[in-house]
Amino acid sequence: MKLHQKGYLLVELSQVANAWDYELIAIALQEYDVSGSRWVNTFRVALDELASAGLTTIIDKKLDDGTYAGKDKVLFQYRLNEFGRTRMRETGLLTDD
Repeated sequence: MKLHQKGYLLVELSQVANAWDYELIAIALQEYDVSGSRWVNTFRVALDELASAGLTTIIDKKLDDGTYAGKDKVLFQYRLNEFGRTRMRETGLLTDD
């Protein structure tokens, strides 16, 4: 059984210093063996919800030149913050740094 989508995104973020949304979405699409704009948007919303919940921090943003999400769409770079790490430990998603 696969990890739930938000948990998976948190685990991936915990393994790097930071990551752009399009990087996280690309690996999530592969992990869950899905494709298409519906799934891309599902993961974009999940990343936004994680930031809104205070588990991740948006550390940079830029307009897409059309390479990733579509021309002039906003791309976000995320970092897992200490609150997110703490919650991951409390829920068993993270066992050690």
